[in-house]
Amino acid sequence: MSISLLIDFLCRSGTTRRAQSGAHSPSPDTATALRTIANFLLIALFVQLAFDSIQHFMYAATLSSSGMLAVNGLILGLFLCRREAKSETTSAALWLLGYTGTMLPLLMRPSEPPGRGMAGAIVELAGLAMLTAALLSLRRSFAIVPANHGVREGGFYRLVRHPVYLSELTLLLGVLIANPTRRNALLWLIECGLQFARAVAEERHLAADPCYLAYRGRVRYRFIPAIL
Repeated sequence: MSISLLIDFLCRSGTTRRAQSGAHSPSPDTATALRTIANFLLIALFVQLAFDSIQHFMYAATLSSSGMLAVNGLILGLFLCRREAKSETTSAALWLLGYTGTMLPLLMRPSEPPGRGMAGAIVELAGLAMLTAALLSLRRSFAIVPANHGVREGGFYRLVRHPVYLSELTLLLGVLIANPTRRNALLWLIECGLQFARAVAEERHLAADPCYLAYRGRVRYRFIPAIL
């Protein structure tokens, strides 16, 4: 099954279930409760990441640890302050895709012996700088699952349509270079596929917004200008 067919299946899964009898569809109250639980778990994860970043910074006040502390704090703040969505996917498969893509990098582990520490640190710092710029460009339109929190067109979004995903993958590539294990390499490759799938799903969701269609017409590339 191609990526496009897989995304089409995931996007349709929510509407297909709603088209079936009411006995098989969750009530609005149930859907709201599940969404609240999922968001609570994600907030708990972001808080834990921010706390871990503080501990790491206190243990080793390096440029990398300072960057991770700032980025994780920024992610938590943007998630808590994000504006109300005009629309949001009801597909359980796409919710799972979004949360998996967010949490999978936590499974990456340090290698023994370490790899190219300096090269990895440089790529990691580049990813952190890119991610900070992308998040500041995104601001209160931050989301984990396909939703319309307002179309962002400025900053990093003038260059590519998904700078946050590009930055995250660059950051994780630095982690992989510094910790070159088969496990980390496999996780990075899987994450590449997940982030591409999330990008396609988000674009299909936002295609109902004329403002996004106009933006997509101006910015042709998803990740890398003139390439992808």
